[in-house]
Amino acid sequence: EAPPSLALGALKGDHREGCSMGTMAADGEEGSMHMELERTYLTPNEVASHSSPHNDCWVSFLGRVYNLTPLIQDNPGELIQPIADAAGKDISHWFDSKTSDVKRYMNLDTGLEQYYTPMGRFLHIPPSNPTDDFVTDFDLPWWMDHQAEEPLYWQGMLSQQTRKIRIVNMLTKDEHTLEVCSEDTVEQIQSKYLVYNQHGASYTWKRLPNDGEGKDMLVLDMAKNLDGNILRDEAADFEELGLDDDYFVPSIHLYYKDDLTEG
Repeated sequence: EAPPSLALGALKGDHREGCSMGTMAADGEEGSMHMELERTYLTPNEVASHSSPHNDCWVSFLGRVYNLTPLIQDNPGELIQPIADAAGKDISHWFDSKTSDVKRYMNLDTGLEQYYTPMGRFLHIPPSNPTDDFVTDFDLPWWMDHQAEEPLYWQGMLSQQTRKIRIVNMLTKDEHTLEVCSEDTVEQIQSKYLVYNQHGASYTWKRLPNDGEGKDMLVLDMAKNLDGNILRDEAADFEELGLDDDYFVPSIHLYYKDDLTEG
């Protein structure tokens, strides 16, 4: 029977052997999947919309977003309940921001370091007492999935700031206001807009000129974010003035590429 200190140590070491949750990414290497996930941002509201404990459970922690639905469905039992109860929430307070691991404390009764889980012990956390039924046939604990070569649960990054943008279709005159991530490129915003118009990529995306930029509409750089395209978010300024943050929402104007009226 391994004491909890050894079980705890098993989670600290090299997890490359006995892999069942993906292999550890090699030091100094970062695959295209990791690069893509690090460029994918989600809003807190998007995370909150996935709040069904056993059927659609997303959480955020330490700036990352995880879809834990398959983890929950593959591991039924009482150890999954604290995770299911957190569906749609940010659980950063479960973790140590310096180590990215679950917080720990020194048990004064046993003199052993243990994981701090006031929400209840959950999957991949060793028991506090010696036992031989702690399953260790996993490579990485689920909260370290972002370190796997091919992550199973990591969906992307949690936006540090969201903003609103109004998208106006100059052909159909339809308008939609989207909450987007400040980190999103215009191309990523275009992808999110496709739920409203599946032909969104068939349009030229433009903005109104700012002072000193002339009178013509300006084509947006799809590889830059809104700030990079000089579409400034003034919500904080409006809040400071006591105005609603919807007082003015910057606009993107879509011109169909075959539209002869395109300005």
